[in-house]
Amino acid sequence: MEQRRFFVFFALSMAIWLAWFHLVVPAIFPEAVKPRPAAVNPEDTAQDSLAEFPADALRPANDDVNPNKGAEDAAAVVVPKHPTKTLLLGPADPDKEQGAVSSEKLDEFLIAASLNSRGAAIDVVELTDKKRYPAFGRRSDRVRVLGSDNRTPLKTFSLRSPQIDKLLDNTSLEDIAWEVVPETDPNTAERAATFRFVSPDGRWELTKHFELTQLTHEQLKQRDIRDTLVDAYEIKLQITARNLTDQDQPFNYTLQGPVGVPLEDPENSYKYRDVRMGFLRDDGKTVDENKLSASETVKKAKKDAPEVWRRKLKYIGVDVLYFAALVLPNADQIDSTKAVVANENRAKVEYSDISVEMASSTVKVPAKGEITHEYKLFAGPKRKELIGQLSAMAVMDYGWFDTICRGMVWLLNVFHSVGLSYGIAIICLTGLVRTLLMPISKHQAANAAKMKVLQPKMMAKQKELEAKYGKNTEEYMKAAQELSKEQLGLMMSGCLPVFLQLPIFMALYRTIGSSIELRMEPFLWFENLASPDALFRLPFVVPWLGWTDFNLLPCISTGLMFIHQKLTMPPATNEEQAQQQKMMSYMMIFMGAMFFRVPSGLCLYFIATNVWSMTERWLFEHLKKDPPADSTVLAANSAASGAPSAGKAEDTKPSALGGIWNRLQEAADSHHSASRQLDNSGSNRDEKKKKKR
Repeated sequence: MEQRRFFVFFALSMAIWLAWFHLVVPAIFPEAVKPRPAAVNPEDTAQDSLAEFPADALRPANDDVNPNKGAEDAAAVVVPKHPTKTLLLGPADPDKEQGAVSSEKLDEFLIAASLNSRGAAIDVVELTDKKRYPAFGRRSDRVRVLGSDNRTPLKTFSLRSPQIDKLLDNTSLEDIAWEVVPETDPNTAERAATFRFVSPDGRWELTKHFELTQLTHEQLKQRDIRDTLVDAYEIKLQITARNLTDQDQPFNYTLQGPVGVPLEDPENSYKYRDVRMGFLRDDGKTVDENKLSASETVKKAKKDAPEVWRRKLKYIGVDVLYFAALVLPNADQIDSTKAVVANENRAKVEYSDISVEMASSTVKVPAKGEITHEYKLFAGPKRKELIGQLSAMAVMDYGWFDTICRGMVWLLNVFHSVGLSYGIAIICLTGLVRTLLMPISKHQAANAAKMKVLQPKMMAKQKELEAKYGKNTEEYMKAAQELSKEQLGLMMSGCLPVFLQLPIFMALYRTIGSSIELRMEPFLWFENLASPDALFRLPFVVPWLGWTDFNLLPCISTGLMFIHQKLTMPPATNEEQAQQQKMMSYMMIFMGAMFFRVPSGLCLYFIATNVWSMTERWLFEHLKKDPPADSTVLAANSAASGAPSAGKAEDTKPSALGGIWNRLQEAADSHHSASRQLDNSGSNRDEKKKKKR
């Protein structure tokens, strides 16, 4: 029987353990890439783009135009050739580029963008503040918020147009080199760049103008400018289409959204890339926010049924755990948007790189006229002060415990603002939480002491009653049920602090694992409070689990939990209790496995909590004057034996537990007397029958 219980418990523990790793803390998986073809058939591209728009809107204004004229012109034109160039907006990394870069220039730009004339697109966007936002695992490098994936040909803000792509030789506007237009003002050269392309038939001239925000000296004097000025993390794009003919012409294009948002430490993360979008309601102010995960995007792409949205946009883009890249278009510029797969990971689809495509509305450009569309691309950290200005607060989603998480982030920042590191701030937060729970913890300690003293006596008395009166009688079951309720009440009151701390634990798990403040924050020997401590690299990969690093903090946390359990658990009084306690010890091993990959900041909270609990319990046991357990036991024994206690004990009302024992004894005695009367009546009837015979 005991072996069966052990195996049931073992199977249940394994199920919990597997659910934890596959649903809460996903396991490590290797990357496998499904590249997109580099060359696209221009006819197919034109047909795909034209399918988004009505056929009548794409016809020339003059209905008498020769239908073969476009083909004749395409055969006669020559595709212009421009050299491929790379332009840098913002300051270069002084550790990577030759030549000194003044700290003043570094402070004037919060982002730096690398542009490529091939496609007139963005290759890379980096944050310039390496002290606050270093690259993951490389503190000497800048973090890339765009362009982290070099294996996809997609580029941020690349453009396709069916009117021009059909004239190009087996290529498109996103793959051909554009002309770099020199800036007329030398003061704007480091923050602005312009690209131009004239169609081979001379009908269209396209220009794309990029610009960063350069902070002024007055802005630099403001204390929190880096966390409040959203413009400093934005790239402004202006697309101009000029009609060079004497006839009105329809024009439309498809613009590529952000590509290569970094997926950092995915094996220890609970969140991957998501497409985020905010749609404007009819009032033009209220925003309906939604998201689409990478796995769902890949699934829909494989079914050739990508998600397409045709509502007016406030923003759309891609976000990860700490950073977001969101495009903010004018509401009337975009006709439809859809999620696309930039780079599929076949082994683990949730690791796939995803992006969005924005198809413009078809507009009729007047003869010798032009149209201009403007976009903003936010590429920066997920801070409440910045994201709130974009009306994209859903990006800061902490889940069910959103309010508690925001409160914890505020408290951690308060502790940090007085000069404490975030590691010490977590310890201070632990002390604050446990101080608020101290009255409940004191009650828990008192109940644990009662249980520790009463349980052996309760078990001995129960065995005595079972042996004397039997176990399956109605009176005994009723009294035993009342006793079980009292015992359950003591146990539940002892577990109350654990239940109260559960929301705090879950909220802290989300807070530490997703707050930009704790990202790459060092403490003691570990380099990142938001990731496991990774003391050293294992020489092998742990089978089934995929562990490659040894994490010390989860081992310390599990050891302290085991010690705390042994200190608070009452001694076993029978073989069944001993088996249960042994199973609880095995459960600690599974707990250690489940917590092996949690952030080191959360392990720090566990260690501080267990040390606080053991110290608190020691103080409660050594500083109390009148232990409640002794008086309770005395009352219980007095009530059970019927003997009066010393002094005025006979006038004292018995405790609830003593009353239960008294009723249990009375029920057992009444059952015994009733059975004796039944036996006597039976024997009398037998004697009368014998006399009649």
